[in-house]
Amino acid sequence: MVNILIYSGPEVVASALKSSLTHLARILLPNYTIQPVSSAVLLTQPWTANCNILIVPALKAASEHGGLPTSISGIVNDFVDAGGEVLCLNAAARVISKRAGAPSSANQFAFVDRTTGTTFVPVSLPSSSLSQRDQTTRRVRSQGTTDTLEGIVEGSLPQFTFEGVDASNANKMDVLAKATEQDGERIAALRCQVGGGYVSFWAPGPENLAEDDEQHPANRSPSAKPSKPDATPPFPSRLLLLRYCLERLGLKLPHPTAGPISRPLPQIILSTPDKPGLLEAVMGNLGMNNLGIDATGAPAVFEDAENTLQFHPYEEGIMILRQMRSEIPTATYPIVPSPPGSPSSLTGSEQSNDAVKHMIVCPSGMIPALDDTPLFNLRTYFDLLRAARTREGCRRDVAGFGETMIYGQVVSSTQTMFDKNPRLLSSIPPSVSIVSLGSHQLSGRGRGANAWISPQGCLQFSLLIPKVPLSPHSSYARNASSSSLIPPAYIPPAKLVFIQYLFALAVVDACRTDAVIGAELGQRVRIKWPNDIYVYYGGGKAERVKIGGILVSTLFAPGAKEADIVIGCGLDVLCRHPLFSLLRVGAPTLSTTFKDPACASSMEPVLKDLTMEGTLAAILGKFEKMWNTFLSSGGDFEPWLRMYQDRWLHGDQLVKLTTVDPPMMVRICGITLDHGLLRTLPEPGHGRGGGGYGGAYGYGSRTSAGYIDLQPDGNSFDLMAGLIKVKGP
Repeated sequence: MVNILIYSGPEVVASALKSSLTHLARILLPNYTIQPVSSAVLLTQPWTANCNILIVPALKAASEHGGLPTSISGIVNDFVDAGGEVLCLNAAARVISKRAGAPSSANQFAFVDRTTGTTFVPVSLPSSSLSQRDQTTRRVRSQGTTDTLEGIVEGSLPQFTFEGVDASNANKMDVLAKATEQDGERIAALRCQVGGGYVSFWAPGPENLAEDDEQHPANRSPSAKPSKPDATPPFPSRLLLLRYCLERLGLKLPHPTAGPISRPLPQIILSTPDKPGLLEAVMGNLGMNNLGIDATGAPAVFEDAENTLQFHPYEEGIMILRQMRSEIPTATYPIVPSPPGSPSSLTGSEQSNDAVKHMIVCPSGMIPALDDTPLFNLRTYFDLLRAARTREGCRRDVAGFGETMIYGQVVSSTQTMFDKNPRLLSSIPPSVSIVSLGSHQLSGRGRGANAWISPQGCLQFSLLIPKVPLSPHSSYARNASSSSLIPPAYIPPAKLVFIQYLFALAVVDACRTDAVIGAELGQRVRIKWPNDIYVYYGGGKAERVKIGGILVSTLFAPGAKEADIVIGCGLDVLCRHPLFSLLRVGAPTLSTTFKDPACASSMEPVLKDLTMEGTLAAILGKFEKMWNTFLSSGGDFEPWLRMYQDRWLHGDQLVKLTTVDPPMMVRICGITLDHGLLRTLPEPGHGRGGGGYGGAYGYGSRTSAGYIDLQPDGNSFDLMAGLIKVKGP
C-alpha cells in the first residue's frame, strides 16, 4: 500500500495537523493510506521505503521562520536527497543561492540541494496568526496546466523570497500557483528539485480555503456546471485547489465527482443453499428463528458490547437496504473512513446509529438478487466454494469454512464485528464457522495500531472459528463428534502463533490455482514474515510490492481451555491504479494501468476471469484443508514448513539486526517449530565476535547453537531496507 505520512511532532500547530488529516483523507482515500508520524518514528523506524510523500503541516514559530530539530531536519533531507518528496503546507520558501550565503541560523529547518548549493528554508506565518480568523480574501490561480483552476483563499499567506536566485529562470523550480494581491501577482505554490527528490511549498493551509462554496463560485473548475440550489456538492469545491496541488505532485487521486459513503449499510446473514440448517443453528443459538423473529413474534434485537444487532426478516430488511442505498448519490465510491488520529468522522447521533447494525436474515437457503449485492455475487460465490472444497478434498458432511456468511456492501470493520462483541461469539455453535465480508470498510484494522483502508477491488474479510480447544480438558476436545468441524484434538496456546503463517500460506497457495491467477503468475505472490502478502512485479525479483495482510485475534474463554479465533485478511485483487493488485501481476510495469474509466490511458486486463468470489472461495477451501490437519496434529506446523519457506521472500536473506548494540548482520534460516520464531544466524565476518552479546536481542533470544530467534509481535521487518528493528510505539 502506498503511504502518505503527515508529520505530527510537537513543532506542528495542532489545528493545522487536524485540518490536514481531515482534508487530505477526504481527497486521497482510498487510493493512499494516510498516517500521522511522530518524531520518534522518523528517528528510529525504517519509514522511508514505504513513504510516497512526507507532508509537514504548519509549524509553530516564534519568528517568521518555522523550524524542526536538527536531527529531524537531517533525516528529512536525506529522504529528499535519495529521491523522496516532501510537501510543506501553509509554508512559503526563502530560496538562497550558494553565493548569497547560508541561512543565519545553524539550527534552521532547511533543504539543501547539494548539486547547486541552493538552500530552501520553509517560511511560516507566526502561529498566533494561524489561530486568529483573518477575513481578508485573495484569488489563487493554478499555473502550468491547460485547464486553469481558481479558488478563494482566506487570510494572510507567507511570502516567497529569492536571494541570488531568479525564480523565472530557475530550471529546477516549477510555479504551481499564484495569488492575486493588491500590488500584483505573487507565488502561492512552488515545487523545487532538491538532489534526487522534490520539495513543494503550498502557502495556503487547508484551513485557509474558503468554506462557503456557493458564495465563492470561482472556487471550482471553470468547466464545472453550477449545482442545483438544493444539491449537496459531491466533492467540496474548497478542496479543489489542494487536490490540484497533489495531482501536480504526481498522485493518482480518486475521482472527485463520486458521492461519498460514510455510514454502514445493512448486512445480510445467510448460508449455502446446500446446507440451510447452518443458518438455523446460528439463529437458534442467538435466541430467534431463521426469520430473525424472537419468541414474542417481533424482529429480534441482540445487544452486545460494541453493537446492537437489529435483525429483520428478508423482505423487510431488503426494503431497508434499498432505501438506504437510494439516499447515497453514488453507492460505489468513494468510501470516507474516519480521518487517521481521530476517534470518528461521524457526529454524535451518527455514532449512535452506527452502533446499531441492521441484519437481514435469508432463510432456507435463500440468496439475494445481484441487484441487491452488486459488488459481490453471492450465488456465484457459493457455487465456487463448493467446487473449491471438492477440489481440496474437504468433507461434505460438515460445516465448511465460508458456508455461513455475513455480507455487507459497506461495513465498519469485519474484524470488529466479531472480536468486539463477546456475547455474539459465545453464542455461535462450535461446529459453525462464519465469514464476515465487506466490499468496503469504514474503520478497517491492520496489525497493531495500523489502519487498513478499503480501496475498490480489495477483498477484505474475517473468518470466525469458534470454540477452538486449547487443552485436553476442554469439553470440545473431549466431546467432539464425527459430525463436528473440530476434531477431538487441541492446540496448545504456544502453537497459536502458527495460525497467521498457515493462513498466509493458504492465501499464497490459492493464488496459484486456476481459479485465481494460475500457477505461473501465482509464483510471483509471496509471504513476507510474519503476516504480509507481497508480489514480485516487472521483469525480475528486484521489485516487490505489498498487496495484502493478515490479522489474527484470539479471544480466550474463561479458564483458557478454548478460544475463539478471528482471522482477518485484506487482499488487493481488482484494485485500480495507482494501487497494485493481483489483476496487475501480469502487467509489465507497476505504472501500467488496466482498463479503468478513471484512467486517461488503459489496457485490457491480463486476467479477465479473476473475481472476488473465486478468490475468496479458493482461499477458504485451501485453508479449511490445512486447518483440519493442523488441529488433528495438535498444532504441528512441520508438514508445511518447507512449503512456507519456499513461498516466502526471505530464503537465505542477509539483514541487519538493530535490536542489538551495535547492530549486526544476520542471515535468515527459517522458522522455529516450537514457538514460531524467526530464526537467524550471525553472519561470519560481520558484527561482533567473541560472545559479548549480553543476551540483549530486543524481542528475541540467543540459543545455545548460536541462533538468534525473533518474535513476530516484537520486531519490525523492513524488507526493502534489509533491517529488523524493535517495533515502535
